Amino acid sequence: MFKLIAKLMLFIPLLAGMMFVSYRVDPSGLFWGAGFERMASEYMLDGVYIDGYERLDGRALNEVYAKNVPYSPQILITGSSRSLMINDTFFPDYTFYNASNVSADRFDLMTSYYIFAKENKQPEVFIMGIDGWLFNDGEENIDGRSNKELYYEFIGEELGIENTSYEKTDPYEKYKALIDPSYFQGSVKYFLKDKSADVRPEPVPIDEIYNQNEVIKCPDGSIIYDKKFREHNEETVDLIVSIESEYEPLRLGNFHDVDMDYARIFEQFLTYLQEKGVRVVFYLPPYHSRMYATIESNPNHVGLLKTEKYLLDIAQKYDIDVVGSYDPETAGVENRDFYDSVHLKPEAVRRILSKLDI
Repeated sequence: MFKLIAKLMLFIPLLAGMMFVSYRVDPSGLFWGAGFERMASEYMLDGVYIDGYERLDGRALNEVYAKNVPYSPQILITGSSRSLMINDTFFPDYTFYNASNVSADRFDLMTSYYIFAKENKQPEVFIMGIDGWLFNDGEENIDGRSNKELYYEFIGEELGIENTSYEKTDPYEKYKALIDPSYFQGSVKYFLKDKSADVRPEPVPIDEIYNQNEVIKCPDGSIIYDKKFREHNEETVDLIVSIESEYEPLRLGNFHDVDMDYARIFEQFLTYLQEKGVRVVFYLPPYHSRMYATIESNPNHVGLLKTEKYLLDIAQKYDIDVVGSYDPETAGVENRDFYDSVHLKPEAVRRILSKLDI
């Protein structure tokens, strides 16, 4: 018996060492996230600006960031690229993270919150940048990059909505990899691999962030558009808008009514947040006046106008602050405030959000 115990005592340090290597190297991203997004997250947590944003999986990056940030952001914002320029200088007295995603859909709205709540990092204030297309039913309005599995987990586990798309899994299943010899071997190989040719995010000096020819990802999750895009003159913007207005606005096709099935889930989400003590804010990002006129005059897009009315009604019902409007005149912005037909300049967004009492 003594010899058996002695052998076990010798084995324990070896097992612990194997588990440590597998956990820290984590070649499949089970614990720390995929390589590119993991590196990007580490830079951001160190306060470093990075390029290569357009090569990032923004949704995966937000998940990795939420796992590793050592505090709960007091203000969390979600939305599409129309909200991505909102940064921590808008709310200088609070910790802040922008979890918005390019072409965010109805799934992203809730999962952007859930990735933080799962880590017990619930925000105090949750600002929803709500694009009207979230309430437009149809597969064509769903982004292929959004995490549907996580969404169905959230509405099943947290909102109590039964759905056949979610099957409860063992949250500890992934930890079996720590005692799997093959995962340990893969970790050692990955650690020793020559990674010099790997694509990776690159740090950008803070005094150079406004001089780059590609989009910059900021430590707070927001972005800075490339210099050429930011410096379009009014004639160029007018040309861009005139071209974009000739095409169907993104995800607003065949948009006749508010999808009330999703609206019911959305309202359950609002109730859930308020019961958790989270203050909710709606931000409705406006359109350029020419694009809005196109939307307003086309019966195929009338769902956007109905969505704004619906959001204003439920904001009153749930005592939620609303800033902005899809209508640029109501939002108080002018054509010169836009980069194109849908993206506002940061200073215009700042004017809108300054109306909030936070």
